[in-house]
Amino acid sequence: MTDAILDKIKAYLNQPARQKQLKITPVAAVHFLAQGEYNRNFLVTTATKQQLVFRINYGSQIDVALQARYEYHALQLLAASQRTPQPLYLDDTQETFDHDIMVEEFLPGRPLDYQTDLPTAAAIFSAIHQLPVEPKAYDYLKTEINLCSARIAEATQLLAPVLTSTALPAAQIKVLESLLYWCRQHNQDAYFAQQPTCLVNTEVNSHNFLITNHYGWLIDWEKPVISNAVQDLSQFLAETTTLWRGEVTLTSAQVTDFITRYAGLTAQDPAQIQANLKHYMPFLLLRALSWCAMLVATYAQKPIQNPAIFQRCQQYLATDFMLPLLAKYGV
Repeated sequence: MTDAILDKIKAYLNQPARQKQLKITPVAAVHFLAQGEYNRNFLVTTATKQQLVFRINYGSQIDVALQARYEYHALQLLAASQRTPQPLYLDDTQETFDHDIMVEEFLPGRPLDYQTDLPTAAAIFSAIHQLPVEPKAYDYLKTEINLCSARIAEATQLLAPVLTSTALPAAQIKVLESLLYWCRQHNQDAYFAQQPTCLVNTEVNSHNFLITNHYGWLIDWEKPVISNAVQDLSQFLAETTTLWRGEVTLTSAQVTDFITRYAGLTAQDPAQIQANLKHYMPFLLLRALSWCAMLVATYAQKPIQNPAIFQRCQQYLATDFMLPLLAKYGV
């Protein structure tokens, strides 16, 4: 990371009007924190040891024109859960930076450990999923009632550059085409249509959690929607997520314990949650594998490249990984 961008962030935040709005003392240091495919994050430390996250957006995963604004509004709606970062400042004028920026609360903690933190994860999800969906939420966020059709449409778009790509073997493309066809033939929209909706993250992996000895938060709200909670629960429990940053495959007992705890905290029937997961998991995997294929096919053109993510995607697209995984869920 060049010193130029760090100095630019420092000068930007040290302008008196922004210091006043953010209620901060002069910025003493800026350090690179982390990056994904569409955002770079920097840790800002002030003279009085206040810490903030400065987030630069490079694109949208959900075709939102004002991505940073979308995320900012989502975090405002989620604040009452006390399980997400507080949004502090938004600038999508692009007058100083070539991209939209957002400043949010810095939270302590480490990534989630699936072996020890499942009870904490259940508490985080329950707090978020039980938030009332206020009327203004519908003005700010996308709604997905037909969530299976949404995954099919999303996968169709993601696979468009894949079908003509030479970056993937023909056998892998064939599996993806067959999965897309299966999902079209087994659409479950009618099953989910009358179920309650809530705010969902749609992108839960172990590194999107921050866990301390006594508390935990869910961060990285790039693509939240109003939909069925099964979107978060399926993503959290799927092998494509548990393996994403490590080598974890949950046992049946671990999955059952998590669902039982979450169901108790949200006053739901565990059997209904299990049924929802069974109906939706193939569609979650369709999206996950299609996204991996898109990334591999278009990797050379990405504005931010992450070799670790690229390698993991290649692992998931291997036919000896995809076929047993899909068979496990009845595909």
